Amino acid sequence: MEDKSKQIQSMFDNIAGKYDLLNRLLSFRRDVAWRRKAIKKMELIEDMLVLDLACGTGDMILELKNQVSGVNVIGADFSKNMLSIAKQKGITEPLLAADAHFLPFKENSFDRIMIAFGFRNVVDKQKGLENLYRVLKPGGRVCILEFSQPEGVIFSRIYRFYFTKLLPFIGGIISGDKNAYSYLPDSVYKFPKKDVYKKMILDAGFKDVKFNPMTFGICDATICYK
Repeated sequence: MEDKSKQIQSMFDNIAGKYDLLNRLLSFRRDVAWRRKAIKKMELIEDMLVLDLACGTGDMILELKNQVSGVNVIGADFSKNMLSIAKQKGITEPLLAADAHFLPFKENSFDRIMIAFGFRNVVDKQKGLENLYRVLKPGGRVCILEFSQPEGVIFSRIYRFYFTKLLPFIGGIISGDKNAYSYLPDSVYKFPKKDVYKKMILDAGFKDVKFNPMTFGICDATICYK
């Protein structure tokens, strides 16, 4: 597990400089709308303490600050290069290097936790969910925004061609790391199916789960309730 986590960490360090550009380009800027909608699902209010896990270059933090004032945010990511870019973008909130398998926070620390396009990179997802549950306050919510597999025969075929053929080709050329953008569709199609995923979340201790599919099911904002 540790070796695979380090490989993924190194991969994101390598593509950090082109990460934002490729997110916008390859999603046709839908990633911006997905983040906006996911944050609204969290129902944030003033003085809440929020953890943005796998915060990357800080896009979720910036969107949260645009939507809600008076919320306290801590960003965490295992890629130091991603965190460096987040700081360059003017994020002044605390940012620290942390692994989802070993979160360096006390029990019941956060009112909300958000993780956008990072949960599929957690090697031991059950352990990651248990850690999220541990550091979340009773009555709190975790929002896991992640790519999903769209439903519908025709659209799913078109999407699969784009996602597994065109996206890795374009991403590899621009980023200079073909493996990183081959890894992306591979990690999505290996992601647990919804029934298994829901069971994992409930087994971690959460009392309820709600799926919120977006853009024909390409993306989902999964809300986990403690």
